[in-house]
Amino acid sequence: MIILSLKTYKESTGSAAIKLLSSVKRVSEETGIKIIPAVQPTDIYRVKQELGIEVWAQHMDPIEPGKNMGWLSAYAIKDAGASGIVINHSEHKMDDDHVKKILDKAKQYGLKSVICGFNPEMMIKFDAWEPDYLSYEREDMIGTGVSMITKETDNIKKLVSVLKRPLIIGAGISTGEDVRQAIKLGAIGAILASGFVLAKDPEAKLRELAGGFSK
Repeated sequence: MIILSLKTYKESTGSAAIKLLSSVKRVSEETGIKIIPAVQPTDIYRVKQELGIEVWAQHMDPIEPGKNMGWLSAYAIKDAGASGIVINHSEHKMDDDHVKKILDKAKQYGLKSVICGFNPEMMIKFDAWEPDYLSYEREDMIGTGVSMITKETDNIKKLVSVLKRPLIIGAGISTGEDVRQAIKLGAIGAILASGFVLAKDPEAKLRELAGGFSK
């Protein structure tokens, strides 16, 4: 499983997002690897309609439809075509109570979820709340291009042995070899942003990443 975090790069916004993600369905079908982009709320409907691929939201607020100017509801996200959400990314952190409220609201609306955690203690705590997936990312290594696997091997092994929910690895993941190492340690996949979004050849990068699942 690969989650593509498109963030708010110009290269992954609007019509550029469509171009960037045009190969996702093809590569996913050819390799058998699930590939899910997490896009900006303004692009959810467009990506879903034009590309017909699974798409997730980058954030959600724990609210119901109504008087909530400027907030983003689960109802709106699901109606736009998203089937899941990313919760508590390091660039949009929140306190534990808020994380739990968002997760509960996602479950209420049948949205899948991945909660991001930044140390083993956080991961174990979030695991007890039963999200669909957990993403382990060391904040200081996000966007560095250096896989955190190089420094977090022991912690990843420990988490794989104790977590009940599937583990995804992020922070510095940018190559097929990074993905291969994550899988060898027991993770089910990876989450990345700039390694894909800013690649000179996004489709070739996607194929490289998917190739990391091969033994």
